[in-house]
Amino acid sequence: MSKKQNSALQLLRSPFKWLFYSNLANAIGVELRLMAQSWLILELGGSQVWVGAANGLRIIPFFLASLLAGLLIDRIGGRTILLWDRLGLLIIAAITAMIVLADVVQVWHVVALSIASGGVIALGMPSSNTLVTELVPREKLHTANSLNVFTFSIARALGPMGGGVLVAAMGLSAPWLALVAFYAIAALCTLGLPKVQMAPIDEASAWSRLAEGIHYVRTHPIISRITLLAFSLLVGSTIMPIWPVYARDRFDVGSSGFGWMMGAFALGQGISALYITGKGKWSRQSVPILYASTIWSVTMVVFGFSTSYPLSLLALFFMGTAVPPWMTSLTTLLQTKSDKAMLGRVMAVYGMSIQVGMFGWFIGAWLGEIIGNDWMLLITGTTFALLHFALILTSKELRQA
Repeated sequence: MSKKQNSALQLLRSPFKWLFYSNLANAIGVELRLMAQSWLILELGGSQVWVGAANGLRIIPFFLASLLAGLLIDRIGGRTILLWDRLGLLIIAAITAMIVLADVVQVWHVVALSIASGGVIALGMPSSNTLVTELVPREKLHTANSLNVFTFSIARALGPMGGGVLVAAMGLSAPWLALVAFYAIAALCTLGLPKVQMAPIDEASAWSRLAEGIHYVRTHPIISRITLLAFSLLVGSTIMPIWPVYARDRFDVGSSGFGWMMGAFALGQGISALYITGKGKWSRQSVPILYASTIWSVTMVVFGFSTSYPLSLLALFFMGTAVPPWMTSLTTLLQTKSDKAMLGRVMAVYGMSIQVGMFGWFIGAWLGEIIGNDWMLLITGTTFALLHFALILTSKELRQA
């Protein structure tokens, strides 16, 4: 066994394991929800615009809650905030399951509950990323971040495919009941995390501390550009609402075929995450970022114009391989370049920028209706790559980071 593989196993024997298991259960829940709500909206007669709205509009409460989450993390710690996130998502999942079981669910119910989840999710992402730095030595941050990305790989395989099987075998309510169970497991694992003693903080007002965090992100030569790269998901995620539409209308493969599409993506992501976990830290983080953005953009275009289901599965597989190098590199750079006192607020802004991709769902669904999904993906995919090359190649600090 290599030293780097041993390092990953050591982390999974340390208190970090509870964060890993919590993130894994939560990620499966997130992916299961995306599949279940997309298919439910289509089955209720909603269009791809409604599918995009269910995911895209939740950015509104997310923006309102995210910076508040950063302040709370710096004041009372990530463990408490993460627990609030898990319990909040559990409650929303239970409400959704009840109205689906009662057969009173309407499209607007699904959209409204998805939007409500956006405010809760705003607590989880920055809390998790901040907790990594409290639980893991600095030299193992890259490995820990790779393991966290790997949880999404597993989730994107088990969540959608499992959801497709559940819908086919037991009906539309089954994935929502499973969702309740996964969020309950995530909450229980969060309780296993050790409590961290918070350092004393000054008595500055919340608004001044918030302004201080935004100024820090905006003026830092590397953090500012990393944040802009994350915001580029606004155009990079326009492909997401097209998946179920192509599964139903272009390829006629049903909910199980939709699950296999997401499973192909997850397989590529999982293999890539395992490779990065074993490889260790890159000498320059900008290299995998540029590689990943290029692969993602090319496969967006291929998928958009494909009329072959096997070719689309292959495109999604390679698209999945781009996620771990991109996300691991961005997260590690922010964790290692940020001042510790600012980390909660930096991660909150980063969480906002990542989640803006959800609004990209809405843009993709709306623009695809107007100009066609294939041409929409050509435009947005090309823009995604060009933004990455422009932001990195024009910054000496980021190129060498």
